[in-house]
Amino acid sequence: MQDNSKQLLEQYCKDADTNAFSRFYRSESPRLWQFLKNRGCNPDAAYDLLADAFLKFIQVVCKDLRSPKALLYRIAINLHIDAYRREKASPVDNIDIDIEQQAGQDPEYKDQQLYLERLIKKLPQDEQNLLFMRYRVGLTHKEIATMLELPEGTVRRQCAAIINKLKQRWQEDSSDT
Repeated sequence: MQDNSKQLLEQYCKDADTNAFSRFYRSESPRLWQFLKNRGCNPDAAYDLLADAFLKFIQVVCKDLRSPKALLYRIAINLHIDAYRREKASPVDNIDIDIEQQAGQDPEYKDQQLYLERLIKKLPQDEQNLLFMRYRVGLTHKEIATMLELPEGTVRRQCAAIINKLKQRWQEDSSDT
């Protein structure tokens, strides 16, 4: 399925077509909500930030349509950082992962999932964001590259490097025990 977000926003900006913006919102809001939730927001806070992000986005999107998704995510990230600063709570400490639901009743799997989450929390925030966008939100390398205004190959290599870093740390810790 081809991403027509830019066309929808061009239609909104050119013709004041609110239906086009509504279609853009319906296609992007679930992904952005999931992204915010995985950055550490509780579900209610993620909805609040989502609404604020779209409100700010709609005010500025027509000024520059080169990379609208990147703009939307930058706005959302900045709002989340502002909220984090106000609350002085780590955005990573609140990652809502339902290990019980994902792991069933296997305690070893639960321990591995928790350990992997701890390893991810130790990564720099930009690497965490990349993993969240790719593996939690489900964006493709191409979509992430478009949003971050990077070549697709760079995003692909960065994702692979982060995964390799996690594997290496996992193996180092496994060999220590």
